[in-house]
Amino acid sequence: MKPNFTKYIIFFLVILVGVALDQWSKDYASSRLATQRAGSVDHPIYLPVDEAAEGATVQSFLTAEFESNTPEEIDAIARYHTERPDGTKLAPDSPVDALDEIKVTNRKVVVIPDYWDYQYTENPGAAFGILADGHEDWRVPFFVIVSLLAVLMILFILRGVLPDQRMMIWGLSFIASGAIGNFIDRIRFGYVIDFIVWKYTDAYRWPTFNIADALICIGVGLMAIELIRDAFRPHPEDPSKPAEPAEQVG
Repeated sequence: MKPNFTKYIIFFLVILVGVALDQWSKDYASSRLATQRAGSVDHPIYLPVDEAAEGATVQSFLTAEFESNTPEEIDAIARYHTERPDGTKLAPDSPVDALDEIKVTNRKVVVIPDYWDYQYTENPGAAFGILADGHEDWRVPFFVIVSLLAVLMILFILRGVLPDQRMMIWGLSFIASGAIGNFIDRIRFGYVIDFIVWKYTDAYRWPTFNIADALICIGVGLMAIELIRDAFRPHPEDPSKPAEPAEQVG
């Protein structure tokens, strides 16, 4: 039987696109979202002021900078979460200086009110914060080793996947993309950047996740569908199995 290279081409192309999308989205979230929670996350963003904004107020500058936020959200950011890099507090009507920087300590984006937000956070553990409180000396190497073993196991499983098991091929590819995306975060930062919040009001909230986590969930779902389909798919008889003797007619 000729080796099937198509599944490997799909596998590596999906990884290339998936990891690129995951890393781009995390870098964008890191540069545009700010979170300050005592004892948890301290991630401000710094906005450079160009010469065209000379003389504008903080409120008008932020309005032009943060087009995804409502006027009410802009007002709250300008009043409570804006300062100069040296820590001097700014007011909404404070003038901004060209070539200066404005430090924003809190900023989120509401996609669908009460259901979907973008909020920056850092997860030092696994999914749902598992082992997040572990010591960094062993936690980071542990997750790095686990991620590498997971990718190797996926490659081993892929080797035995048949060409017609397309959902299995795509599922393994998505899972590998997500695992590698979060693996890169752990190497770069020692934690994983999460920013997608799904919730129902503030009472029910799904753990914050990222594109890599979504790819892993989609991949697991595709694999489950393929396994269910395979259970109902007719299988050809094994040619090595001896045929049963014909029943004799008396």
